[in-house]
Amino acid sequence: MVVALVAGVLIVLLVAWQAAVLTAAKARQPAAAAPAVPVVPFRKDPQGWIINALRRKKWLRRTLSLGSLGAFVFAIGVLGYPFYTNLVQSRIQDRLNHQLASPELRDKYLAGHLQEGDSLTRIKIPAIDVDVVVVEGTGADALRAGAGHYTETALPCTDGTVGIAGHRTTYGRPFNRLGEMHEGDIVYLDTPFARYEYKAVGSFDSQPNPHPVSPDNFHVVGAPPSPNDAWLTLTTCHPKGSAKQRLILRLVLTNKLPLPKS
Repeated sequence: MVVALVAGVLIVLLVAWQAAVLTAAKARQPAAAAPAVPVVPFRKDPQGWIINALRRKKWLRRTLSLGSLGAFVFAIGVLGYPFYTNLVQSRIQDRLNHQLASPELRDKYLAGHLQEGDSLTRIKIPAIDVDVVVVEGTGADALRAGAGHYTETALPCTDGTVGIAGHRTTYGRPFNRLGEMHEGDIVYLDTPFARYEYKAVGSFDSQPNPHPVSPDNFHVVGAPPSPNDAWLTLTTCHPKGSAKQRLILRLVLTNKLPLPKS
């Protein structure tokens, strides 16, 4: 988002500067019968030097115009990309909603035959307005759905740690506000069988919750903080728009509930 804003500001400034220079050049052009305007020395009037150069060299004017056009196209691409990914994610979610409610998925879930990209669970986080279907896997294609389950971690219906990664600035950005979570906030995972309720803990590993870690620190994703407990770890990129670190939120299973009637 920061890159998009910077690109937008730069293109506006570039276009405004070009318009001002060309307008000044046109205003300084002599009338048809008037004598030619003498060249203004560069050291006395830098803007006059630029205007004279633009008037004399056609290729320079074309280069400036093409540069402005290229910058404009780049800015449109940067600004429009998040909207495109959100559209893609919305269409994928429509398909996943139907799959999550199908008897076929229930059978695959029980048999342990889920494939990458299959619907796995619906995650709901009331505190930050999240309600999306999580797919199996965290590959690039799977995460086009917005959020994916680390395949090496436990399933929501088993003991151990369930690990879920989610986008923060693209593809619906379900974990955009993950940093706003606090101790006691609730997260629900709806599976084909039941709803599992998790509560955010105050701290873990002597760190506040949530907190950033290095992107290669997978220990915090899969290892349960205490044996025989069921935990949930949510991860996303940090800071927003960067993969320099990962933001980690830890929650503990507090309740198993029947699925709410739709």
